[in-house]
Amino acid sequence: MKKIVFNLFSCLLIILLTGCYQHEEKLQLKVGYLPILDHLTLLVSHAQDNDKFEYVDVQPKLFKKWNEMAGALKAGAINAAFILSPLAMDLFEQGVDIHVVLLAHRDGSAITVRKDLVIDSAIDLRGRTIAIPDKKATHTALLNQYLLESGLSLKDVIPKVIAPPNMMKAMQLNKIDAFIVAEPFGAKAQKEGIGKILKLTKDILPHHVECIVVVNHEVLQYPLALQEWLNSLINAGQFIEQDKLENRAQRVAQMTAKIYFPHSEETVEMGLLNPIDRISFADLRPKLKDLKTIMDISIQAGIIKRIDLSAFIYDALDENNLTSPTQ
Repeated sequence: MKKIVFNLFSCLLIILLTGCYQHEEKLQLKVGYLPILDHLTLLVSHAQDNDKFEYVDVQPKLFKKWNEMAGALKAGAINAAFILSPLAMDLFEQGVDIHVVLLAHRDGSAITVRKDLVIDSAIDLRGRTIAIPDKKATHTALLNQYLLESGLSLKDVIPKVIAPPNMMKAMQLNKIDAFIVAEPFGAKAQKEGIGKILKLTKDILPHHVECIVVVNHEVLQYPLALQEWLNSLINAGQFIEQDKLENRAQRVAQMTAKIYFPHSEETVEMGLLNPIDRISFADLRPKLKDLKTIMDISIQAGIIKRIDLSAFIYDALDENNLTSPTQ
C-alpha cells in the first residue's frame, strides 16, 4: 500500500512540476524584418516590452532582401515575419502554412525620381527603369495603379528588383530613373538631393495595406503568447503616433536608430515626419476588405494569384483583447 501511495505521489509531483515548467516556458518567436520604417512596431515593441513578456520571447532577425526573408520563412528558420502582403499571399498560395495576424502599418511609401530628370507625372515614367523591392511587392501593384491613371501599365516601364538599401546607390549611379519603396529611403534621397518625391503611395490608394505580420501555423497553438505580442505591437503603434505628434518622433528614433537598423536618428525622424501622415501605425486590425483590395490590384498587375483570404486571415483572437491592457 505504501508503495502505491508513493508512486501516486511521485506521479502527481511530476505532473505538477511539468505543468509549472510548461507555464514558464516562453514561445521563442523568431521574427524577420527589413531595415525599413514599415517595421517600427516590431522594434519599438521589442525595445519596450520584450524583457517584460510572460509568454513570449521575441527575437528580431534583420534581412536586407525580401526573397531572403521569404526563403527563411518557408524553411522554418523564422516562424514569423513583417512581410509584403502580396508576397505573403503568394507564399500562402504555394502551400506555406502562414496566417496574417496584424497589419504592420498603413501607407508609408513613395515614388522617388532622379532629380536631374524631367518627371512630373505618371506619363513621364514611360520607358523609364524603376526599382521595385520585389516583383510580388505591394509597391509593384501600387506602381501599376499609378500608371493606369495615365493609360499606362507595368508593360510601359522597366521594373527592376533591387533591395531597398541599395536603391539610393543605384540612383546615384544613374542605373535607375526612379524607385518605389518604403521609408526612409525616399525621404533620405530627397534630403541628400539625389531624388525628388513624385507621388506618395497614400495618394495613390489612401489608407492602404502594405506590410503585414504573419506567423506560421505552429505559433497559433500559443494563444497567450500571440495575444501578448499583438497587444504590444498595437501599443507600439500608438506610441509611435503619439511620439510623432508630441516629440517629432525623437523617442522612437532614439529607441531604434543604430540599434535595430543602420539609419541615423535624423533619418528615422525625417521618414516619419515628411509629412507627418506619410505612414500610419493606427488601425492595424487585418480586415478582409482591405486585404482584398491589395489582392485585387496585385492580380490586376499580374504578380499573384487569388487566394482564400478567409483562410489566410487568423481572426480567432478576441477582438476586444486586441487593445492596450491598461486602457
